[in-house]
Amino acid sequence: MSEKLHIQPTELSPEIIFDATELKFVIQGRSMPENSEMFYEPVLRWLRSNFSGKSVKATFDVNLDYYNTGSFIRLMGLFNLLKDLNDDGNEFSVRWICEAEDEDNIADGESFKQVVKIPFEIVEI
Repeated sequence: MSEKLHIQPTELSPEIIFDATELKFVIQGRSMPENSEMFYEPVLRWLRSNFSGKSVKATFDVNLDYYNTGSFIRLMGLFNLLKDLNDDGNEFSVRWICEAEDEDNIADGESFKQVVKIPFEIVEI
C-alpha cells in the first residue's frame, strides 16, 4: 500500500494529492491530457489498492477550472469507483468546487450529482 499519491500539475493535467494517512483527496487545476485514460488509470488503481475492503470516511475535493470531454468521462469513472468502494464499506463523498460565475462548470456538477450514487456537493466560491 502506498500511503500517498502526488501527481504534479502540468499545462495539460491536474495536480492530484491523495493521502491515505491524512485522508486528504484533491484534484485541482486543468484536466486535458492527450490520453485521459492513461492519466487517470493509475489514480483509480491506487484508490482500489488502498481502499478496497476498508472502512474510511473522507471527502474528495475536485476543483477543476477546465477539463476536456475525455477527463469528464474519467471523472465519471472515478465517481463510479468511489460508489463501488462505498458499497464495500467506505463513506466517500465529493465536493465539486467551482467559481460562482462559471455556469458550465456548475451545470456539469449538477449533471454529476444527478447521475452518481454517492454524496455530492457543489460548492460555489
